[in-house]
Amino acid sequence: MKLSGKISASIIHIFLRTICKVDSHELRKIPLKGPYIVAINHTNFLEVPMIFTHLQPRKTVGIAKKETWKGGLRKCLATKWEAIPIDREGLTIETFRRSRKALNDGYFLIIAPEGTRNIDGKLLQGKPGVISIALRSNVPIIPVAHFGGEDIINNLKSLKRTKFTFKVGTPIILHPESKADQDKRKYFTDQLMYRIAELLPQEYRGVYSNLKNIRNDEIIEVLLKG
Repeated sequence: MKLSGKISASIIHIFLRTICKVDSHELRKIPLKGPYIVAINHTNFLEVPMIFTHLQPRKTVGIAKKETWKGGLRKCLATKWEAIPIDREGLTIETFRRSRKALNDGYFLIIAPEGTRNIDGKLLQGKPGVISIALRSNVPIIPVAHFGGEDIINNLKSLKRTKFTFKVGTPIILHPESKADQDKRKYFTDQLMYRIAELLPQEYRGVYSNLKNIRNDEIIEVLLKG
């Protein structure tokens, strides 16, 4: 990341810590060096700059919908932070190419499997894009959950700081015993989402509220090493 990107990240970090009371101590579990895929839940505009700036100085890049580059502050930050664009219809060859290059270069790749904002903090059905990247790269996925940010607008109106909490789960490596067809990718997607749900309070788990569905078939849990 260029100097302008690092400076903007520092400024945004200070601003976010001003308007939010951030509990980020669990992010210390994440090693300083990659490569890893970081899978997060997607509630609103807040968590992208929040996790990006709080993972610094790690080499970090995020995947963002291509509409982000239409203009405004989001375009500016996405450009300075060298985000990777993704089409709403699915992953393109270019998205795969840039994602694999980032991982090969030791980056943390941030992606939200839901693909769209859940708005109220309750998990939506995950999409398999992150699984396709993980299978091709054979890189561990770190489940990361956050909550509290769904209250940001009301809190700003009331001049209140928003309590924003991060939780970090056990990384997993996908180990399919046969061809990873559509059903297998869905299985892996759901298992990743259940692991994100496990980190959230019950009221935020949404369609993944039944944690009894968590399985370890063809999934290897790995230890985080600093």
